[in-house]
Amino acid sequence: TRRRRGAVDYRKYRAGFVEKLACAAVGAGAAGMAAWLFYRSVWGMLLFPAAYLVCVKKYCTLQKEKRKEQLLMEFKDAMQSASAALLAGYSVENAWRETEKELLELHGEKGFMAAEVRWMNEGVRMNEPLERLLLSFAARSGCEEIESFAEVFAFAKRSGGDFVHIMQTTVQKLAGRIEVEREVATVLAGKRLEGRIMEIMPLAILAYLQVASGEFLDALYGSAFGVAVMSIAFCCYLAAIKWSEHILNIQI
Repeated sequence: TRRRRGAVDYRKYRAGFVEKLACAAVGAGAAGMAAWLFYRSVWGMLLFPAAYLVCVKKYCTLQKEKRKEQLLMEFKDAMQSASAALLAGYSVENAWRETEKELLELHGEKGFMAAEVRWMNEGVRMNEPLERLLLSFAARSGCEEIESFAEVFAFAKRSGGDFVHIMQTTVQKLAGRIEVEREVATVLAGKRLEGRIMEIMPLAILAYLQVASGEFLDALYGSAFGVAVMSIAFCCYLAAIKWSEHILNIQI
């Protein structure tokens, strides 16, 4: 299967240098806060490497999800454009060329699907089967809807099929999924805000006690027993955050 140089693998995201610097700053801030609140010692900064790695992983996951959402939206537009061109009497290959023009108008040169459709059209001009190019893109997309469409399209291309119906069905499924995801995101927005507040409150209370009545917490710092107690509390706090994220992570 032909794969263009620099092809985007949408299943992965690699942070750039500036993004890594930003994650390092956030990780340093988080490690510094933990060092002050839970250990009252500069040795708590040993948590920085772990905080940095967690921050980079979280950032890459969020960017990957955003890119996937954008790709699905643009793919839906591509299917609508291609089905309209087919209804107008274009062949499948010519419909794909018309789709490229419309995607450039809708999303510009930086659009994911505009670049992918342009690559497919270049491959077709080099006598490569469109279905094979589409399957290659689907494998890199990491989206079940695109993979399913590519498989059905390849089968229909070999045996003959109603491409317009296939594309329109794909558009309807994508539109339905996007609408459900928006409704779920709206419902969960309030819960996510509540979760963020609950995550901040223990730190805010501990910070207040440190500033206002630090002597009452002296027994928890500077001794092996205190370090053990605060370490257990810190681990429980992190576990609670992880569990909260797991509860609110609803997959459609």
